[in-house]
Amino acid sequence: MIGWILLLGPENGLINVWIKDLFGLEKSVFNIFTMTGMIFVEGVLWTPVVFLFMAAPFRSMDPSLEESAYMSGASVAKSFYHITLKLGLPSVLSVLLLTFVRAVEAFEIPALVGIPGGIMVLTTEIYLKLKTGLLPQYGPASAYGVVLIFFVSLGLYLYSNATRQAQKFYTITGKGFRPRLLDVGKWRCATTGLVLLLPILLVLPMLVLLWSSILPYYVKPSREALSAVTFANYVSAFHSSNVLGALKNSLFISIVSATATMLLTSITAWLVIRSNIRGRWLPEQLASFTLSFPSVVLGVALLLTYLKLPVPIYGTIWILVVAYITRYIPYGIRYCSPGLLQINKELEESAQMSGAPWGVVFRKIVVPLMMPSLFAGWIYIFLLSVRELTVALMLYSPGSQVISVIIFEMWDFGKTGDLAAFSVSICLILVTIAAMFHKLSKRYGLQI
Repeated sequence: MIGWILLLGPENGLINVWIKDLFGLEKSVFNIFTMTGMIFVEGVLWTPVVFLFMAAPFRSMDPSLEESAYMSGASVAKSFYHITLKLGLPSVLSVLLLTFVRAVEAFEIPALVGIPGGIMVLTTEIYLKLKTGLLPQYGPASAYGVVLIFFVSLGLYLYSNATRQAQKFYTITGKGFRPRLLDVGKWRCATTGLVLLLPILLVLPMLVLLWSSILPYYVKPSREALSAVTFANYVSAFHSSNVLGALKNSLFISIVSATATMLLTSITAWLVIRSNIRGRWLPEQLASFTLSFPSVVLGVALLLTYLKLPVPIYGTIWILVVAYITRYIPYGIRYCSPGLLQINKELEESAQMSGAPWGVVFRKIVVPLMMPSLFAGWIYIFLLSVRELTVALMLYSPGSQVISVIIFEMWDFGKTGDLAAFSVSICLILVTIAAMFHKLSKRYGLQI
């Protein structure tokens, strides 16, 4: 987000400066502090997330269904629309639901871009109601939360209604199969350009952050600026013990919360989809309930809850672990449910008829077949936990700071160089961790 501000800022944004110098313009072409700028950055940031959501289910899909359509004379487009897309309906609806909710309750981009541009959205209004004035205005903030509950409940109802007949979405059965790669033919250049577009959009803000991190103050790239290159910002960024402590806290909290969340949601998904117990729909609805709360409202609610409960986690990192699990259980459900819907129940029934208890069936059959979805969900929740800002701002205390809080404070204090150096270092660490788990997921998941 900060990289995009350095790129598209109306005054000193690098792209605007280059365009003005190239064409001799007096006014900036782009202004990120607008509604269009907010939508653009939010869309770019969410595109990798959508890919993670869609990749695992489509990778697990039986290609014989599409091949049957091709042999019947259907084109690639018709086969994709009538078979592939409809079989992936649970995943598509999950993506639409979660991206819509996440966009509605997003706080970081509206706070950093919207407030300076005079653009207020729901979450910034709630934040200001809670943080400005002599006393927090819990009434208006709660009213906004009720509005979100209505919209999210409507989305959950539509999702449940569309996936009610689970057998329509089975793509993993007792028959062996291997996913099939499609030759795009004459569309190779277009698809290559599309595939390269997203990395370029993701790399640009990282490059400007890298440039800013090796300069004592931010200036546009030039030969003269190269003479001022220094690594003092990296030394300064990690000089404080609070920074190292925040890094350790973030990694510990994110690993524990992601693991616990996927474990809980995999069992919850099985109870909802497979079991015949009365009221089995209730766990999923309760697990999805936190989706309806903006992060700022949820943070305050958790703060008041664990401040009053006789549970000694207030003021420790464990309140953040509990908060992140509470926060991301709906996301785990959205990963586990589509993955489980694709597994035919006959596989579990065969094992049970052979005398295997439920625990063995779940561990030896269900979990391995769900592994692509589980790993994708784990990586997603881990990365979200590391960058979670709003809940952390509400719940952190001295000694329990996390990475996002440190970055927010650096930006607030105008330490652009230290912030850039710290952000680049954190991104390298997170990319390395994500790559390791992605490689691990390929080893234990379905191979292409």
